[in-house]
Amino acid sequence: MLRVSQHSRFATQFPSPNSLLDIADSVKPQPAAMLLDFKAKADQVRECQRCRSYFTQAFQIPKLWWTASCRNSNGYFGCEDTIDGQGNMTGLNTWARFMVKHLKEDNINYDWYKLNVFTRWLSSSSQTILLVFDAPPLIAERLPSLFLDEIDVENFGDPFWIYTLLVEEVVRLQDQAVWAVRNQVRAMENERTPATKPKPNYRHLHNIGRHAIHVSETLDIAVKTMDSILTQHKDFTTGMFHVDKKSIHTSKQIRNRLLFHQHMLTSLRHRSASNKQRLLNEIQLSFNTVAQYDSGISVEIGRAAQVDSAAMKTIAFLTLAFLPATFVSAIFSMSFFNYNADTGSWAVSDKFWVYWAVAVPTTIVTSLSWYYWQKALPPISIGEDKIDEASGLHVRQTMKGPAGSIGDEGLRT
Repeated sequence: MLRVSQHSRFATQFPSPNSLLDIADSVKPQPAAMLLDFKAKADQVRECQRCRSYFTQAFQIPKLWWTASCRNSNGYFGCEDTIDGQGNMTGLNTWARFMVKHLKEDNINYDWYKLNVFTRWLSSSSQTILLVFDAPPLIAERLPSLFLDEIDVENFGDPFWIYTLLVEEVVRLQDQAVWAVRNQVRAMENERTPATKPKPNYRHLHNIGRHAIHVSETLDIAVKTMDSILTQHKDFTTGMFHVDKKSIHTSKQIRNRLLFHQHMLTSLRHRSASNKQRLLNEIQLSFNTVAQYDSGISVEIGRAAQVDSAAMKTIAFLTLAFLPATFVSAIFSMSFFNYNADTGSWAVSDKFWVYWAVAVPTTIVTSLSWYYWQKALPPISIGEDKIDEASGLHVRQTMKGPAGSIGDEGLRT
């Protein structure tokens, strides 16, 4: 427990569930702030019926705060008044949740920072109790110094003063998260296009895109949460009666600070959206670069095929030109023809019909055999899985028979 009083006196201890009621009853009637950092996980407290009853009785935590929807939410803000038997306001309870995703320097691992707080403000003594659950070490180490260095006793009359410090910490964490993604995008933009075949790391691009989406999501929720805080603060200040001008000025200053933090979160949200768009441009550029390189290779292949086609035309023309003469010479070279050099006469055997009787049926049988072979045993497509070392994607290439072609069948992750 950290108590920050009007005279900057504080003591530190860690409360247990059995001492919660004593802590709540020990608040003295003087402006002060009490910070309780619970080492127990909020989920563990939710599962413990006895612990929940202690918290509910000591700090009047509403039942809806323990529900699964609040536990699984990525951000929220709520508040409610507490009144006495005569209907007079005795305090104000608020609860909020902020989440921030931090990408580590290795660009692979990451951390989720969760700021889960509950505050109770007592109107009679202008005292504020802050409960922090599941605070990561990075935040837990900064909270005491944050309240000791920035606290102003004059602000205790407004229960929303504590959010000027909490949201400032959220802005700092979100700024680091946004710039961590931005630095990754900038590093990709600075990479030069290689002269050889480009090999973009699509898996890395996908991971950075996923982090950018999460950062934008938490910023969107943070801005919405700030809207709720400002709306509730306006309702609180509107219902203030019999207050002096100094208190009104203090609440105005608190509202101005909250508006500034809201504007900072909005600015970070726009920068995060810019990061996503720049990353999308890099992904499109990677695809276009690979497609352009493949197109260049296809053009070269087409030119080579054109040269081969011209050569094949020449060979085909020569074959066609000499084929009739070859056929004629083959016919006359057979023994069915006899030339007598002494008399200069030609003689044709009366068995010449045997040649046609054998050649024609053989040609027909060969043609029919090939036709039925193709019908009975069609060409089988041969699939070959290849893994792109740069992207880590499976690419299946299908090679078909004479009537088919080689092409991509699809991508599998």
